[in-house]
Amino acid sequence: MKKKMIAFLIIAVGLFASVINPVTIGRASAKTYSAQQLMKSLGIMRTDKGYLSNEAENVSRSQFAQLLVNASTYKEKISRETNVSLYSDVPKEHWAAAYIQTAISNGWMSGYLDGSFRPDKGVTLQEAVKGVITLLGYTSRDFSGNIIGGQMTLYQSKGLDKNIRKTRTQYLTVKDCNNLFYNLLSATTKEGVVYAQTLGYTIDSNGNVDYLSIVNNDVEGPIIADDNWKSEIPFPLSRATIYLDETKAYLNDINDYDVIYYSSDLETVWAYDNKVTGTLEKVSPNRLNPQSVTVAGKEYTFETSIASVEFSTLGNVKEGDLVTLLLGKNDEVASVIDTYDYDTAIAGIALESGTHLVEDPDRGLYSTEYVVFVDAAGNEHKIDYDDTFFSIYKGDLVRVSYEDGVASVNVLENHNTDFGDYKFSMDGNSLGGVALASNVKIIDYNDGNYTRIYPSRLGNVRINSAMILYAEKNERGAISQLILDNVTGDTYDYGILTGFTYPMGAKSNNYIYEFLIDGKSGSVTGDIVSDYNTEIGPKGFLIRDNELIAIKGLTEVTVQSIGSTYVQDTKTKYLLAEDCAVYFYKDGIYTKTTIDKVTDLMKFKMSAYYDKEEAYGGRVRVIIVENKN
Repeated sequence: MKKKMIAFLIIAVGLFASVINPVTIGRASAKTYSAQQLMKSLGIMRTDKGYLSNEAENVSRSQFAQLLVNASTYKEKISRETNVSLYSDVPKEHWAAAYIQTAISNGWMSGYLDGSFRPDKGVTLQEAVKGVITLLGYTSRDFSGNIIGGQMTLYQSKGLDKNIRKTRTQYLTVKDCNNLFYNLLSATTKEGVVYAQTLGYTIDSNGNVDYLSIVNNDVEGPIIADDNWKSEIPFPLSRATIYLDETKAYLNDINDYDVIYYSSDLETVWAYDNKVTGTLEKVSPNRLNPQSVTVAGKEYTFETSIASVEFSTLGNVKEGDLVTLLLGKNDEVASVIDTYDYDTAIAGIALESGTHLVEDPDRGLYSTEYVVFVDAAGNEHKIDYDDTFFSIYKGDLVRVSYEDGVASVNVLENHNTDFGDYKFSMDGNSLGGVALASNVKIIDYNDGNYTRIYPSRLGNVRINSAMILYAEKNERGAISQLILDNVTGDTYDYGILTGFTYPMGAKSNNYIYEFLIDGKSGSVTGDIVSDYNTEIGPKGFLIRDNELIAIKGLTEVTVQSIGSTYVQDTKTKYLLAEDCAVYFYKDGIYTKTTIDKVTDLMKFKMSAYYDKEEAYGGRVRVIIVENKN
């Protein structure tokens, strides 16, 4: 079965939306935004008097002293109190006395000849430059003659001046300091080491701070949403940024038993609504040392050791129990709840059904019917049911209700919702004028195969009511779940049919189809035969359990021009599938390549093959390239 598509975790989702902007001013603002976010994550711009957030506000000398400490190895290592009054205007009771003392003793800053420090005076560019240059390991002995001039020259040559437009004696704003310390992190020290590395931060291949690793290190959790979860968040939720299933959301979108994470520095909350209900079939390797559990035929690992305790001999959960797993940000088990505590209903499409033996402490060994179905989130569930009054077959719409720990299974005859208009909006965030929930769950189902779909994939796509197998709305009236019937064509694997062998004798389901998918050769049996789908060339293959369920022909167009996301013939643009297969063909041999290597249409002949029109979910699936000469 084709696996569901897993969205990889970028825990700081949404933070870099403004980076993808071709306009120069957009790039500048994106860099500034990145600087702000990184400073926020590292806590460099946080003082004992609060976070410096007003970009236009001047930074005082006392504040800058703490910023220097925050950007050094002394961060969180010095006492906030001191017994020394270094300056007449900085008594030992001053809030920044300890930071000023550290900055002075390390040569980052200096006082004035009259014995004052002037803590409330704005910090000038040349004063700030002295501080960061000293952090990089340089002293006055490294400059001959005009020391300040030498420091300013080094400031420019090190790239510390990026996005700062101030003269030597002008005061720096919060925005300037954000950029200054952002630039400092990627600058090299006197010894040639990237400064951020001296603080223990990870550097990427370009010599920049690995921002995501910092954000991940700052994330706390998991917390299970209950009546008191908000009290565990150490910042006001009224100003927090909220994500639900990695999509921007609102605080009241978070429901009981969602899995919560937060970042204090970013004042951001991430919630995950991913739950799997079913019978606990296995604890591996055993309850003395649980490392994973199998529920509804799928194995799940634990996010934390605490989560595994409930499945150990110290816990209350044992094999055979009906449980609900609460999955966190990496689809790992964050916690488990008894279905007595969690009344819910889950709908999905049956993938398989049959009879199996069950061992029960009270009833012994007995036979019962079961069904495996997939819900709109792409989670598979396995449940036993009584077939006295009905039987369940592949493709049936199934609803399982859990109430007081008891599962009730029903077959839904029809659960389409009348939307009036069956066209998705340009961004895919509404259908027929009805909004999709921020964390909408969508799968596209096709004869036992399915794939996870995101709203953007459905932009401007037109469907009909029969293509909606299941739709569910939340309490706000937004579409929260959709199970579609082969809308996108993404359930197929696309490649090249390279050979076809007729069966020996008259037996059906014995034809052999040879193919090239993802550059790899293979073969599959099937009984789907016609001149149309046995012609050698690009095709779509629906394969399950090494059997060909369906084969799809593709329409050819001759490519006249190429864009980053499309190809074009003389008049029409055709969008490329994200996994569009590109092959170079010569002397009967197909070699997998990438489109960036074959864009010279003066040299190559290019043919593109699409499955259906873009308005109905189609995409270019295969591209064949040949030499012109």
